[in-house]
Amino acid sequence: MSLQPRMVLRQEQRLVMTAMLQQAIGLLPMTRLELQQAVQTELMENPILEENSEEVKETADGEMPEVRDDLPETQNDERGEVEIDWENIVQDGYNQESFSSPRDIDEFPSYEQTLSQPETLHEHLEWQLNLSIASEPVIRVARRILWNIDETGYLRAEPEELAVQEGAGSAEAAEALALVQAFDPPGVGARNLKECLLIQMEGLVPIAEGSVPLLPLAKELVREQIDQLYERNYARLARSHKVSVDDIRNAVEIIRALDPQPGARFLHERVEVAEPDVTVTKRGEGYEVTLNDDGLPPLRISPTYAAMAANKGGIAPETQRYIEEKVRAAVWFVKSIEQRRQTIMKVSQSIVSFQRDFLDHGVSHLRPLILRDVAEDIEMHESTVSRVTTGKYMETPRGVFNFKYFFHSGLVSVGGGNTSSVAVKEQIRQIIESEDKQKPYTDQKIVDKLRENNVVIARRTVTKYRKELRILSASRRREFH
Repeated sequence: MSLQPRMVLRQEQRLVMTAMLQQAIGLLPMTRLELQQAVQTELMENPILEENSEEVKETADGEMPEVRDDLPETQNDERGEVEIDWENIVQDGYNQESFSSPRDIDEFPSYEQTLSQPETLHEHLEWQLNLSIASEPVIRVARRILWNIDETGYLRAEPEELAVQEGAGSAEAAEALALVQAFDPPGVGARNLKECLLIQMEGLVPIAEGSVPLLPLAKELVREQIDQLYERNYARLARSHKVSVDDIRNAVEIIRALDPQPGARFLHERVEVAEPDVTVTKRGEGYEVTLNDDGLPPLRISPTYAAMAANKGGIAPETQRYIEEKVRAAVWFVKSIEQRRQTIMKVSQSIVSFQRDFLDHGVSHLRPLILRDVAEDIEMHESTVSRVTTGKYMETPRGVFNFKYFFHSGLVSVGGGNTSSVAVKEQIRQIIESEDKQKPYTDQKIVDKLRENNVVIARRTVTKYRKELRILSASRRREFH
């Protein structure tokens, strides 16, 4: 049998990812802010698309938004491109409408509304160093020390090594370190927690509220027994220092008032308030889901350009092709946004139906849920549900939650049902809150308590959940009297 090239006709089905289809998929995982930016970008780049200030959108549960009737009918041709019905695009008085009045471009925020950049820890320390009086070698070493202080205020290098890099000796290193440790905030430049707390206590006024002065006692506790403070065995500490338990308690209160991370207050992380995409409201015996379209202007095809596209003989062929291309892109963009709204509504309604017990009774009744459950419920692909639930928030009577919050794995209970891992964490938190502080529950005891509530999990799982809740172990939670 000889090998030779030949032509073979074969019939197959394939999904072609056109640019418009990719755009529609790309809109699904966008947050509300990202979608607003995408709409504004499209309005600037596509002259065919404009805001429809006369239309007011309102979407409620059971009233799914539909694609606008004034959009032209479309269909895909053999190449996957959209064919426009130019006759319908200018009917119903569409060409009698005029452009919206242009906005005032001279709208700038006042100076009071502008935001300034907050001062960083390094800038605050550098400002103090510039006001300090010391020899030039000490200033150079001190500046290099500032460069090696982390965001929490701790020095992460040895001063002697930094002094060698500046051609200085150990005397200059000690003087530079003392200079930096005298800066604000108190405790900055310390190399460990013990040194940080001792530096802060140097600036405190001595207090005597018991049989002994409390400040020297607090310094002694930090200097010699800082590791034992975690155990809260105040009786043993009292015997060790030959003071009363109340003196130990008062000294510990002084230590607790100190800042273990003096540089943390300069960490100005911008807190972004989550704006919900949907709102769930209690209506009688059921719940109503409403889409939040604030900030998303209604869009329409410009009637003037639509009329130009329909009048094929009145403009140049190049202009005609340009307008048709832009109209096609505008129609697809508007329909993609409407499809995104419908998909979010369907996913939201499905989540509400699955998590009805959570809405009625709280976190302890949160139901185990995976993406496949919602995908099968609304008859969509699992990847579509994953895209829709990315970066979306739902406002419920129980608070504002990310869509991903409702999706959790389940743990098998004694009765054979499933319990959400979030609900189990909530039970662990409640068990620890109700425990006797002098005899806190061990992880094994928490396992036994959960078993009484028909939840069977391993001790290592309880330990894992407890750490995720940032709860100390039983030995560190114990309070001695």
